[in-house]
Amino acid sequence: MFNEVTITAFREQSGPVFTEVVQHHRPQVIRRGRDDRGLLVGLDEVWAMVSDRAFSPQVMRGDEGVSIWLPEFDVYGEGETYADAKADLLGEVRVYVQEYLANADEYRRAPNRAAHFPHVVKALIAEARGQLEDTIFPAPPDLATLRARAAAA
Repeated sequence: MFNEVTITAFREQSGPVFTEVVQHHRPQVIRRGRDDRGLLVGLDEVWAMVSDRAFSPQVMRGDEGVSIWLPEFDVYGEGETYADAKADLLGEVRVYVQEYLANADEYRRAPNRAAHFPHVVKALIAEARGQLEDTIFPAPPDLATLRARAAAA
């Protein structure tokens, strides 16, 4: 059986358990009662689990400015310029992630929002790392990366 720690033992040993999880990359199952179990995992490990989730912002230019649609959350940002729309979208993402987490029980069951959860986790970690903008708007790959991909194909 996997190593579990009770919630009581975790409270007493939270520092060492946290060190094992974060610094030594050893996830820890935490049990409360007979059936409630959680998993304490470091941000690096969760980041690896959601690394295949990409954001695909769609930019639209109109007579009144720029809109950027983010289908992963069904939100958009808008502004007079691309930079304004991008900043607005990042603000909307931050609000949406907070809203989703505040209503997680409901949103995880909602057919139009359940699939958002992995992207919510990715955005949450990206924000904690100060990388939200680069995660949603990644730079294009450099020439060496493109050549390596082409050679591998």
